[in-house]
Amino acid sequence: MSKDIYQHFAVEDIPFIDKGLEWINQVEEHYTPVLTYFLNPHQVFILKTLGGNTGIQVYSSEDFVPSEYARVILAPDYFIPTLSDFEMSLLEIVYPNKFSQLTHAKILGTVLNRLGIERKLFGDILVTDQRAQIVVNQNFKNLFEDGIQKVSKIPVSLEERSFSEKVVPRENYQEKDVLVPSMRLDAFLSNVLKLSRSQATALIDKKLVQVNYHEVEKTDFQLKLGDLVSVRRFGRITILRENGQTKKDKIKLTVQLLLSK
Repeated sequence: MSKDIYQHFAVEDIPFIDKGLEWINQVEEHYTPVLTYFLNPHQVFILKTLGGNTGIQVYSSEDFVPSEYARVILAPDYFIPTLSDFEMSLLEIVYPNKFSQLTHAKILGTVLNRLGIERKLFGDILVTDQRAQIVVNQNFKNLFEDGIQKVSKIPVSLEERSFSEKVVPRENYQEKDVLVPSMRLDAFLSNVLKLSRSQATALIDKKLVQVNYHEVEKTDFQLKLGDLVSVRRFGRITILRENGQTKKDKIKLTVQLLLSK
């Protein structure tokens, strides 16, 4: 494939594009499917773009089970997958919900920090008022079951469930009109999250901020319409619309907020 594909994506995407091309070469050379680890939606989009340019079939587990993070099968034209081919397990996090409530942030922190599991080994974390679930790589199911016995001091156990029992979280999205002095990342965060500029800068410096699933370390990173900004412990902000400027040259934006609990 021509390297011209790079010009359609950000510089940060190049390592993953190279990995995708490597997977595609494997499929072409061996004429057998390749199953990826869990990918974010942007990475799935990249693989579908690469597949469309090569004739390789690209199947996402999201086509079978609605989710944010998905596993992808790259395959020759003869292969038609089923859900089981994606090798995923749905684990219920059982806990005493009469006395306490788990949150997405607490579960994610336990898995990444206390258990030390790589992000690519698990998919969505699903939380409702009464229940919590996590989608994991089937081959590492025992690691999750044996390794997670507490989440934020709350005793838990993990039990496998059928994907027909997957819960649907009630996510409280809200739209909001905001004014920002510029599209710089630090200025944007300061105004949308009601932080001082130094507090916004500290979040970026501590590597707690992602734009379109990429960690961003530059405070002067320029945002654009459609960007998804994720801030650990705060939530997510999607830039939906630009509505002109004020007389003092502030930019009027409409954003969608999903705040962390």
